[in-house]
Amino acid sequence: MRYKLLFLILFALSNLQAQKTFHAGMIAGINGCQIHGDSYAGFNQIGFVAGFFVCTDPSKPFYFQMELQYSGKGSKKIPYPEKGDFDAFELRMQYAEAPFLIRKNYKKFYFEIGETIGMLMKVREWDDFGEVNPRDFRRWESALVIGMGIQITENLIIDLRYTNSLFPVKKFNVPLYYPNFLSDLFNKGMYNNVLGLTACYRIKNKKE
Repeated sequence: MRYKLLFLILFALSNLQAQKTFHAGMIAGINGCQIHGDSYAGFNQIGFVAGFFVCTDPSKPFYFQMELQYSGKGSKKIPYPEKGDFDAFELRMQYAEAPFLIRKNYKKFYFEIGETIGMLMKVREWDDFGEVNPRDFRRWESALVIGMGIQITENLIIDLRYTNSLFPVKKFNVPLYYPNFLSDLFNKGMYNNVLGLTACYRIKNKKE
């Protein structure tokens, strides 16, 4: 089922580019990742990003972009034995994602907001004693995306974005209660927090 979905999205992207009313390209970059709710802090886990995108006319004040990409996420706690800190933890999550974005141009910059739908393809977890069996991670993720980018050349764009899960990717076994409504709302489990830096190469449309 998951491969059929990826094939349909990829087919849609290529079909839109073929219509020559849309623009397509490639994406590659890195993620700095952490998990809100795992009791550790810091964007210490590094993940890779690679994929494709298709967008409406990027010369317009507003335009839409859809992507299909592999995205590595997770969390990492680095031990410091010399400081008496032997606690170690690592979580690696591999997603196939489809971000849907709206962008606003401003000179050479743009600002973006949207949502990404991700499908968890593989997850691995380690603690102090080695690799453990990861349990109860949700197959699907919905996340908010905000970011900005700058056009370096006619075809090259650098994009910086922040992504945060809207719903837990893993629920707490025992729900925690917070007296503050917002804190209680966003502390139901583990949430992906990701800072992504990517280079986007737009393939020149033959119509241009």
